[in-house]
Amino acid sequence: MQALLVYYLYFDVAAGGLGLDQTQATGLVGVYGALLYLCCWAGGWVSDRVLGAEKTLLGGAISVTIGHLVLAGLGGKIGLAIGLGCIAIGSGFVKTAAITVLGSRHGEQEGDAKADPAFQLFYLGINVGALLGPLLTGWLSSRYSFEMGFGAAAVLMIGGLGIYAALRKPMLQSFPLEVKKALLRAQNPAEKHVISTAFAAVAVLCGVLLYLLLTETVSADQLAGALLLVTIGAALWLIIQPLRHPQVSSEEKRKVLAFIPIFVCSTAFWAVQAQTYGVLAVYSQERVDRMVGDFEIPAAWSQSLNPFFILALSIPISLWFMRGSRAPRVKIGISIGVIIAGSGLLVLIPFVGMPLAPVWVLPLSVFLISLGELFIGPGGMAATAHHAPRIFATRFSALYFLTLAIGMSIAGNVSKFYDPTNHTSELRYFAVFGISIIVIGVGSLMVAKKVG
Repeated sequence: MQALLVYYLYFDVAAGGLGLDQTQATGLVGVYGALLYLCCWAGGWVSDRVLGAEKTLLGGAISVTIGHLVLAGLGGKIGLAIGLGCIAIGSGFVKTAAITVLGSRHGEQEGDAKADPAFQLFYLGINVGALLGPLLTGWLSSRYSFEMGFGAAAVLMIGGLGIYAALRKPMLQSFPLEVKKALLRAQNPAEKHVISTAFAAVAVLCGVLLYLLLTETVSADQLAGALLLVTIGAALWLIIQPLRHPQVSSEEKRKVLAFIPIFVCSTAFWAVQAQTYGVLAVYSQERVDRMVGDFEIPAAWSQSLNPFFILALSIPISLWFMRGSRAPRVKIGISIGVIIAGSGLLVLIPFVGMPLAPVWVLPLSVFLISLGELFIGPGGMAATAHHAPRIFATRFSALYFLTLAIGMSIAGNVSKFYDPTNHTSELRYFAVFGISIIVIGVGSLMVAKKVG
C-alpha cells in the first residue's frame, strides 16, 4: 500500500489521484509514518494492559484489513483518513505484538540457539512482502486503478487472516502452558476506568486530527514535526517508565539500561537506511551513469535493490547465526551492522567530482547498507524482546519501531545538506554522515565487549 500512497495523493484527479500539492503529499506520508510508530507504543500498552499479545496481534491484523477495504471502496479524503487511520493502528498493534509472540515461542534467553535464526527468518518473510507487494500493487494501480492496488492489499490481508485462523489453535498448543497464558491475557491489567479513559482520549485525538487535516487548519509539515517530537518523547518515556516502576526488578532495570546502546545503534542505522528513499534516490537520478548498452536503467529501480539484497543474504546470514557459540552475540552483531552500514556511504566518496559514477557504485553502497540491516533488524527485535521487563513486554517492543521513526526523521532533516551539483557539499555529506555512523558503531562495539 505504501508504495502507492504518495502517488495517490498528488496524481491528478483525472489520473485517479487526489490532486494534492506534491509537498503536501510527502508531508502527509510523514504524518502517516509518525502515527504508525506512535501506534506501536499504543499497541504495546493494549497488549500489556488490556488484551494480551496474541489477541492484540489478531485485532491489529483485522484493523489493517479494514483500512485497506476502506481505501479501496470509499475513496476521497474521508476514505483516505479513515483507511490510513485503521492501517496505522493495526500495523502498530501487529508490529509490537508479533515480536512478543515470536520471542516467547523461541525462548527468552539472549543467544538462544533458536531465537536469533527465528527472527532472521521472520525478517526474511517481511522482505518477501517488501519486494513482491509493491510489484503487485504498483502494476495493478498503473494498469487499472489505485483502488485495485489497495483492493489487492485487502485481499492478501484477508488471505493472511484465513491462514492465521487455521493455524492459530495448533500454534497456541505448541507453547508451554505458562507462556500460552501469558500471551492470551494482559500481564499488567489496567482498571476498567483507565481503559475507558484511554480509549475515549484516543477517539477524541483521532477526531481532532481528522478535522485539522480535512480543514487544512495545520500543514502536513507542521503536524509531522509535532508528531516527531511526540515520538521522541514516547521513546524516552518507554525507557524511563520501567526504571521507575516498583514491580520491575533490579536485574530487569539493569537490562533496560543495557538496551540504551542498542537503541542508539538502531536509530543510527535507520537514519542511514532511509537514505535509499531520499538522497540515494537523487544520487541514482543525477550522479550515476545508468546506460547499459543502448538501455538506460530507470532511476526508480534503485528502490528494489534493498529488498533484493535482503532476500539474497537472509539465508546465509541466518545459517551463520545458527552456528551457536561461533556466531556473534547480538550486541556485537548490531554494532558490526552499524559499522558496515556507515561504510556504505563512504564507498561513494572516491567518485565525488566525477561527471557520473559507474553503474555498479550505487548497488555496492546499498549492498553494504542491506548487509548491515540483516545484523541490526532481526538482532534489534531479538534484543528488544530479551531486554524487556516482564510487565512491559510488548510496550518495550515498541522501542524498536520508534528507532525507525526517529532514524527516518533524522535522515529527512540532514538530507537538506546534500547537493548533487556541488562536489564539496557531496563529499562533506557522505564523509561526515558515514564517519559519524561508524563512530557510533565502534563506540557501541567497545561497550559491548567491555560489559558483555
